[in-house]
Amino acid sequence: MMSPVSSDDLNAIKHINYVSNDIHDTTDSLYEDLMDRDHERAKVKAKKIINIMHELIKSLSDEVWSYKRNTEVKKITSIT
Repeated sequence: MMSPVSSDDLNAIKHINYVSNDIHDTTDSLYEDLMDRDHERAKVKAKKIINIMHELIKSLSDEVWSYKRNTEVKKITSIT
């Protein structure tokens, strides 16, 4: 029997789905603007994609830092 999914994991899944759907919807819209040769709207969509990616990279960096920090705290605690 599988163990239940933790609330932290459920929140992570929701966030992953939100970000993935936002990226997908925005790139689909960018494609349409490019096909319509609507360069101004395409630039707006491209900038939105850059912002989404920037926020994703930032959150991943924060998560890695938090993980490393928590791991170091656990190591220090186990030593004492």
